[in-house]
Amino acid sequence: MRENNVLRAVWLAVASLRTTLFRINTGRAYVSGGGEPYRLADGSVVVPNARPIALGFADPTGTPVEGTSDLVGWTEIVITPQMVGRTVAVFTAIETKESGGGKKRKGQIRFVDRVQKAGGIAGFAPSDAAAKAIVEGYKSFDRII
Repeated sequence: MRENNVLRAVWLAVASLRTTLFRINTGRAYVSGGGEPYRLADGSVVVPNARPIALGFADPTGTPVEGTSDLVGWTEIVITPQMVGRTVAVFTAIETKESGGGKKRKGQIRFVDRVQKAGGIAGFAPSDAAAKAIVEGYKSFDRII
């Protein structure tokens, strides 16, 4: 299955686990600092007084965070009665890959590792079943990557 199809299947599958995810596009784009953008005859677009903006997550300098997962959001976790009985939102990041596994880039591996080390849910999912295993693994204290 192509990565985009896996992403949509993952998105639907984890919703049943009280997980809310959003698609994150990363990179840099430009917005006009004044004046309307216009198209040239060759199809390119001129953005007057352009200024860069980060897409997705960025650090305080405005630099996009490298390796941000395709889908990010939270998973609702009910804390046991011994822990006040409170529901908390645990940051969740799922990096989808095509069914054959796809290539894990260094930045993606670092991002998933940082989320896990901070106590969040994160992993690589080449299928909806793999995504569900990542979320369910967290709930049962297993780490699945």
